Amino acid sequence: MKFLRIIYFICVVVISGNVFAQSQRELGQLMRERQEYYFTLSVNQPTEIQSINELCSVDGTDGHTVVCYANQQQYDRLLQAGYQPNLQTPPSLREEAKMWAGGDRATYEWDSYPTYEQYENMMQNFGVIKRDRVCTYMELGTLSSGRKIMGIRLNDGHPEGKPKFLYTSTMHGDEVTGMILMLRLINEFCTSTDSRIVNILNNVDLFIFPCTNPDGTYYGGNSTVSGARRYNGNGYDLNRHFPDFDDGAHPDGASYYQDEAQWMMDLAQEYLFTMGANYHGGSELMNYPWDTYQPLHPDDAWWQYVSREYANLAQSVSSSYMTDENNGITNGYAWYTITGSRQDYMNYYGQCREVTIECSTQKTPNASTMPNYWNYNHNAMLTYIEECLNGIHGVVYDANTNQTIEGATITVLNHDALGSSVTSHAVGDFHRPIKGGNWTIKVTKDGYCSQTMDVTVSDGQRVDLDVYLYPTGSCPVAMECYEQTIPTSAGTYVMGYLNGSNLVMPTHNSNSTVNATSVDDVTTTDNGFSVEVETLPGLYTLTAYGNDQYYISYNGRYLARSNYGGSLTWGTSQSTRWYINTNGIYTTSNNRNYYLYYNGSFTTSNTQQNNITFYVQGECSSPATYTINASSNPSDGGSITGTGYYVEGATCTLTATANEGYTFINWTESGEEVSTEATYSFEVGGNRTLVANFEEVITTVTQTSTFNTGWTWWTPNVDMDGATLLYMLEQGLGDNGIKITAQDGKSVSYVAGEGWGGRLTSLEVGKMYQVKVSENCNMTLEGPAVDLATHSITLVNGINWIGFFGTESMSVNAALANLQATEGDKISAQNGTSATYVSGEWGGRLQTLEPGQAYIYNSKANGTVTFMYSSSK
Repeated sequence: MKFLRIIYFICVVVISGNVFAQSQRELGQLMRERQEYYFTLSVNQPTEIQSINELCSVDGTDGHTVVCYANQQQYDRLLQAGYQPNLQTPPSLREEAKMWAGGDRATYEWDSYPTYEQYENMMQNFGVIKRDRVCTYMELGTLSSGRKIMGIRLNDGHPEGKPKFLYTSTMHGDEVTGMILMLRLINEFCTSTDSRIVNILNNVDLFIFPCTNPDGTYYGGNSTVSGARRYNGNGYDLNRHFPDFDDGAHPDGASYYQDEAQWMMDLAQEYLFTMGANYHGGSELMNYPWDTYQPLHPDDAWWQYVSREYANLAQSVSSSYMTDENNGITNGYAWYTITGSRQDYMNYYGQCREVTIECSTQKTPNASTMPNYWNYNHNAMLTYIEECLNGIHGVVYDANTNQTIEGATITVLNHDALGSSVTSHAVGDFHRPIKGGNWTIKVTKDGYCSQTMDVTVSDGQRVDLDVYLYPTGSCPVAMECYEQTIPTSAGTYVMGYLNGSNLVMPTHNSNSTVNATSVDDVTTTDNGFSVEVETLPGLYTLTAYGNDQYYISYNGRYLARSNYGGSLTWGTSQSTRWYINTNGIYTTSNNRNYYLYYNGSFTTSNTQQNNITFYVQGECSSPATYTINASSNPSDGGSITGTGYYVEGATCTLTATANEGYTFINWTESGEEVSTEATYSFEVGGNRTLVANFEEVITTVTQTSTFNTGWTWWTPNVDMDGATLLYMLEQGLGDNGIKITAQDGKSVSYVAGEGWGGRLTSLEVGKMYQVKVSENCNMTLEGPAVDLATHSITLVNGINWIGFFGTESMSVNAALANLQATEGDKISAQNGTSATYVSGEWGGRLQTLEPGQAYIYNSKANGTVTFMYSSSK
């Protein structure tokens, strides 16, 4: 936290002055015991704040009064420097914190603080693995106190290729509002079925660490947050403790990094988060980079856009919330400078666009206000996560193998600096949030030719790119061209001559010897010559000497005619003046012209043969580049690789891969078939838009059922219309049929000579029916298999008649893996075998569920439970 409003400063001083007027000595004793001092200082000039900040941790200022924290060593330095601190009551000791009484997390009202044990238990029990989400418990490490840095990773079970997002809080131990926000957010992502939550889980790999300084938060003991302190257990301000690109590796003077900081840096380097936010307390605003550096972040316009978006959404809930500084947003350095901040580290070293969110004026608010802060921030928190889905995204491939490339650098030209470029991840994916506009990106990787692409993106939208890099030596890209010129003014030129298709350059070494060398991959053109992209001959500078005279310089040396033998030498003196005419470049001596020749010697001849000439970078025609687009029909039928930008004449290879349950049919363009091969290659001669067509594979099953005299439990195992199923069952039973009954009591009965009749009009897959026959008989149904991924079963408290519609036998534990069963639930077959859910698993004589068999499920849950059978054995 960096700011306290003026009103809050006054309140602190008044409270301290009245209630604790007699207790500066008592406060001093308290703070010596806590090893952390909390105080105010008066300043005469705003510039003095920076000097104070170098001695301790400035926490807030109104320009005249500064609120600070200090450990014992820092406090002693302040006193030695002549400052007279006015001690204040620490924020976490102004009232007794309300702690959670404990119990079921489902009944937690989020209006009290958890003890450390409750916090640890809650984090460890967030773990959920269901069909639509995975909530994974993480530990970065255990501190010497025994407390842990804990987090939860949330996604749909397939995190590859998706942007990674990081939420953290409470690195200052007494700033606890964000900790409750983070815990409640984890709970929502692990339990909610809201479409917005599910969409984030489907598209983002989300990490949340609620408390990154537990030793500070529970400094008063594991049972309370009263007495929490800002610094960690070893007395370090963790938000002054990270490497700083402007102030060095250890801006706070530490000789090594505290575990809390080192583990967070390791996490950042392992995952390379796309975006993040770190929640603090003490003010209400968005603090965006930089904290340590006056020049603006390259993405300053984007930072203002997303920060304003967050503040506006919070203010739409409460107009008085998040209005500090510039109505809720500020550049960190403009507010006031600090060094070693976490957000600066993440942005510069970690490729992560992280912001500091000051979410409550009070650092340790009354716990009853926590639901209010949730309401203020909830929509804004989700929207900020969703921003990592916007901007420029893509996948980098090897153009020859179609394999993805990890570690390619994506740079926005004429824009990126100070760590703002990004790299591709393990499956070649990259994610670049950016302000709407027209951009040129350059993708580079050692061993590959670079690729440059123009991109237009709007705010709140995304562009997806497929980028293909060719290995070095096989680049189908434009050449850099140089045109022959006779210099008419001072400037930087390429100096050399053409010998066949090679550019021959004069070179020199430290001994001033002039040699000739060739630069490969030079192609002659009508205007001069071109060299392979990114192969730039050495630049020589022709600098005006006066009166149409020049000298030639290279690497700080000057080209001169030797006094001995007429050879060329490089020296530190500007001794030789050069002239330019239509015959070339020359120097004069004794009324004779000595022209510059490639072999390092002079001659009196005026011939232009083999003269070394000068060139400037010119305009050369680039090969045409075309876009190859492709889509899947239907959209979930399969995936496509090979789309992207291609140079005219290059070979594009598109590959269509069918998803499970589909098969590839053909490629079409404008409705016309162009290929029936899943891998389709062609020479690029223009823009093309193709469609890969897939067809759903219909798996058919045959269900043979045996009905014994009397009652039989039965369920359909083919995917047919409900009325058709009933008709097929009635016809299969024929004259042997007596009655078919559903759980709700509806039934149909067979009357000889009249047929079937009753209130039961259709059957439903997943439900059990009781069938009564007069004699043993068999019946066969044949039709499409039931898709386990689209048919769900709803259980109510008590007895449920259900059926298993898989295509093969499955163990009870595997088949019901997606069901959140309740202790004591029971499933029974008609033969009397059963299984009971005890201590997280099913056990009993019923070992497997059989396709087309019916069961009775006795649910102990309060209310309804919906699930899908697992498709994995």
